[in-house]
Formats: sequence, C-alpha cells, structure tokens
Amino acid sequence: MNPVDRLWRALRKGDFAAAQEQLDEHAVIRWPHSGDRFDRAVDYITAHRLHGGRTRIDIRGVVADGRQITAWIVIDDEDGIWHLGGFYEIRGDVIVQGVEIFAREGEHRPIAS
Repeated sequence: MNPVDRLWRALRKGDFAAAQEQLDEHAVIRWPHSGDRFDRAVDYITAHRLHGGRTRIDIRGVVADGRQITAWIVIDDEDGIWHLGGFYEIRGDVIVQGVEIFAREGEHRPIAS
C-alpha cells in the first residue's frame, strides 16, 4: 500500500497521527479551489482535523506511476458530497507535495442533457 492510500484510510478513521506519518514534515499541499497552501504536514492535518462534519470518506481509486500518485476521493459532510482529485508526489515512502481539488457534487449544471 502506498502513502496516499494510507493517508486517506487514516483520515477516514479519524486517525490523524497515522495520517500525518504519511507526509514528510515539510510536505507542501495546495488547495487551489480555496487558495490554501499548507507548508507543513502538521498544518495540513490540522485543517482536516478542524473541518469536522464528515460522515463518510470513500476512496474510489488510487493510481501510482513511479513517484506520482493520483486519487479520487468522495467525502460526505454537512455541506453535501464533495469529490476530491488528488495529485501527489512521493519520495521514499512519504508524500512530499500534492494538489487536492475539491468540487461539490451537483454544484454545476450538466454540460449536455
């Protein structure tokens, strides 16, 4: 199992210590949808810890290609259902950087009917 799988499994269980172990302490994770940038693993994990209201985290798919790993995660919370596209780089057995893009399900009209 790779560190992205382990990260999201730990977040699903609310095991923030195990989640943080999957990140280099100086990992940089960006959330372009909100403009957030986390320059330390502890800050990224704290953001997840403080979010709250999550009722389910479903890991739909994780694909690894060398040092690059992509993930599709679905999160149910009090504000609706969110789809996350995560794009990560690993070094050794930890995440060193990533970009996570969240989109709320049903927020936009379909392009074609």
